[in-house]
Amino acid sequence: MTLNRAEIDGVPVFWVDGPPPLSAELVFRVGVRDESLVTSGITHLAEHVVMGGVASPRHDHNATVELSFMSFEATGRPEQVVAFLKDVCANICAPDFGSLDVEKKVLAAEASSVVGPAVAEHLLRRYGLSSFGLAAVDQPALTGISREAVEEVIRTFLTRGNAALALTGPPPPGLSLVLPPGEARPPLAAVPIRSLPLPLWFELGGPPLALSFEYESGSELARTSASAIAQILCQRALADLRKQRGLIYDIEFDLFEGGSGRGLVCFTADPRKENAELVCSELRRILQDLALHGPEELELQQLTDDIKDFVADPRSAVVAAADAARRHLVGEQIISPEQMVTETAAVTPQSVKDALSLLDSTLIVGMPEGTSTSDSTLNSFGSEDHEPVSGRAFKRSFRGSFQGVPSKARLVVGDAGVSLVDQVVTTIRWEDVRGLEYTPYGIALHGVDAASVELQQSWFAKGHEAFALIESRVDPSLSYRTDIS
Repeated sequence: MTLNRAEIDGVPVFWVDGPPPLSAELVFRVGVRDESLVTSGITHLAEHVVMGGVASPRHDHNATVELSFMSFEATGRPEQVVAFLKDVCANICAPDFGSLDVEKKVLAAEASSVVGPAVAEHLLRRYGLSSFGLAAVDQPALTGISREAVEEVIRTFLTRGNAALALTGPPPPGLSLVLPPGEARPPLAAVPIRSLPLPLWFELGGPPLALSFEYESGSELARTSASAIAQILCQRALADLRKQRGLIYDIEFDLFEGGSGRGLVCFTADPRKENAELVCSELRRILQDLALHGPEELELQQLTDDIKDFVADPRSAVVAAADAARRHLVGEQIISPEQMVTETAAVTPQSVKDALSLLDSTLIVGMPEGTSTSDSTLNSFGSEDHEPVSGRAFKRSFRGSFQGVPSKARLVVGDAGVSLVDQVVTTIRWEDVRGLEYTPYGIALHGVDAASVELQQSWFAKGHEAFALIESRVDPSLSYRTDIS
């Protein structure tokens, strides 16, 4: 299986011979990680606008938004694929916004997610309301996104300099990729929240158990070693925790390349609540064993054999070509199918141990809803107080006493930010504000670390003055109203 490269209308094309019918994937380097709390959903909206102008073909076709990419896919006869891609490019060059409001309603009904709920919550806990953490955001200001904002996404990101095409065969006759000019848009690095009390645990909002940790990803060997860790842990867990002990049904993993030499691996398993703490302990034991002793040679050989089988399967052509396109768009080394085998065979027990060097210092455990852990090595998320800011203090009002506001509660608005002082102190600094939400009852201020301060004017004496001070310090572009229709 050979990876080939061509160029059409300034767009790089990567193709690997595979069985018919022809599959194509036009990929752009833009995704959920490029949004903000206020613009959450805008990339998906741009994709819907483009696809809304494409004639509904009878062959397989789709469009997808991921954390880092947007793609338009088609499978069919060569002439069908050519027509689909021509339509997509034409609609990017001249998008029709006539159905924008309808598409907003469609997106709200679709309620899709780029990752599973447990993984999304892990990303939010680690990265907050930025980059990967936006996978957990539920498009709070979708209805307020303007045509101009969507048009800007299309104009900025859907360009020939920020695109690549993957094919499962040579470019067919008549293929054109006429796209607007533009430059490459590499993603900004995903930066974890400052001062997370790692290692830590939190309670998930659902039934799975999930663990995540960072790894050094500055080389192809490091990334391949992290993938080996993920696969070996899953194999060991299934052999022991499922087949021998019946504690889980399945376990899965996700790998994320964050940039700046750091990646993230996240595992999701499905124990019963009463077994959650035991399963968590066993998964950590497997990871610690790999960190201390590395994998067995037989396990590494099995991974190499698996990738050889994958490369030998003609159906893997679409994966190999799509991987090359994505690597090109983020500036990574492009790996041919043959190199996939070589890189996997290069993984050693030591490289696996090296890839686990950040395990203990970056571990986050998400326990299933309704469970906790007694592990004293894990800190509890959100149990620590923030430092309050200095500024004007607003005490509880008389009305607030009837609304359940504690007698000693106060709101402090200062030059540095806002603090709500209660049993604990929640502080959001002005530079960390990611959204000012107007609710039917008051306002909610959202910080980059996913901390929120929900307020009502009636809770505090001269609350209207406190609100005015807050509004004067927050960029108007970060304000939005909750859709209650």
